[in-house]
Amino acid sequence: MAAHLKRKHNMPQSPATSASSAATPSREPRLLQFFPSPLAKSSTRAKSITDALSFFLCKSIQPYSITANEGFKYLLEVLEPRYSIPDRKVFSDKLVPALYEKVKMDVVDSMSRAQRVSITVDGWTSCATDSYITVTAHYVTEEWDLQSHVLQTRVFNASHTGANLAALLQNVLREWNITDKNPALVTDNARNMVVAGAGADVTPHVRCVAHTLNLASQKALKMDRVSELLVKVRKVVTYFHKSPQAAEVLREIQSQLHLPNHKLIHDVCTRWNSSVDMLERFWEQQPALLNAMLSRRIRRGEGLAATAVNEDDMRLIQEIIKLMSPVKVATTLLSEEKSPTISMIAPIQAKLHKHFSEDNTDMPIIAEMKRRFRQDFFDRYVELQELLNSASALDPRFKDLTFLDDVNSRDLIFVKITAEVVKMNEKMKGIGALDEGGALDDGGALDEGGAAEGGGDRSPSIEERRGLF
Repeated sequence: MAAHLKRKHNMPQSPATSASSAATPSREPRLLQFFPSPLAKSSTRAKSITDALSFFLCKSIQPYSITANEGFKYLLEVLEPRYSIPDRKVFSDKLVPALYEKVKMDVVDSMSRAQRVSITVDGWTSCATDSYITVTAHYVTEEWDLQSHVLQTRVFNASHTGANLAALLQNVLREWNITDKNPALVTDNARNMVVAGAGADVTPHVRCVAHTLNLASQKALKMDRVSELLVKVRKVVTYFHKSPQAAEVLREIQSQLHLPNHKLIHDVCTRWNSSVDMLERFWEQQPALLNAMLSRRIRRGEGLAATAVNEDDMRLIQEIIKLMSPVKVATTLLSEEKSPTISMIAPIQAKLHKHFSEDNTDMPIIAEMKRRFRQDFFDRYVELQELLNSASALDPRFKDLTFLDDVNSRDLIFVKITAEVVKMNEKMKGIGALDEGGALDDGGALDEGGAAEGGGDRSPSIEERRGLF
């Protein structure tokens, strides 16, 4: 550096500066400060980053190939230049399987302390047409936290018969040590799932209420007159989706009429309430659609099947929307609920039962739709109705059972629940007293919280039984 300054910049170094620099050599920057040494793979820092990457791959369901992604590698280099990402095979063959085993042990240990465990089973097909079965467990911890764990999502190439699914279900219960937890089962309404639940001897077996709502809705919408209407609306929607010119004309007219700039919705047979969504959007955009289809910018002969949607059709659309909107609200509520429970079924049943009751003012088509919906939806839960009502009574949101019109039915439910609570208490602690939280006293009488006080000759009243909950 001194030679360079002297030769190029005519700045000779003074003797004092040279002596000072020589006296403090430790202050000069070293090469290692600019090029730090890499972290050892066995170092605590490297191990923590690698573990975090394994967690990231699993929790975010990322492919192993992301570890070789240029952008991802650059991100880690900026965050920690000394860290070197392990090869993807290290993650796939060693780290992720080890993390799986650790988490599995934690889940098994947690479920072993639960009183009961319920499981949900669902079959689905991937984009690559591989068939999978997913099993999820739900239980309440000792701290009264509701936990859910996906126990497995595995390829299932065998025939999806009830017997094969029953065998799979029994294997899952044994693998996760929950056979003795008296598990409850939740599935869709497929016949093979019903047979599987019976074959595995898992009770109660509850059918998914959201799936049941979807089936009942589809059955109501499959009436000939309604199907014809849906075909007409579907043709209009398809035309405006496929024609850029027609879509542009529609956008301009929406702006002129101050209507929301919404695209038309095409229904999908596997998506709940999509037919109702399509009709609602069609009804909302009716003025814009009518003007767009009359526009000279749209060539004659294209999409003119839309003109077949007449006044009677529009009236029927309005009535269908009015009829099916509560079903849409119910399915949306169930889908948005983080942890939907069986206690929600009975109130939904009661609400829909009133809504789909016969009315002399209904159009004949609407009356038939109501009949079909009632027949399909309510018959699926007849055998479980007592269980559904009891579950709602134990839910703080519905414990008054106001959705039940019969007062005697409400009282009977509380009587049965109280008897079951007493039986459970005797089984776990022997005949003893309700503690301050509501357990039985020696005399068997209700305390201030609704339990018994000494003596115990009288039976608890209905109000006192409700106080227990």
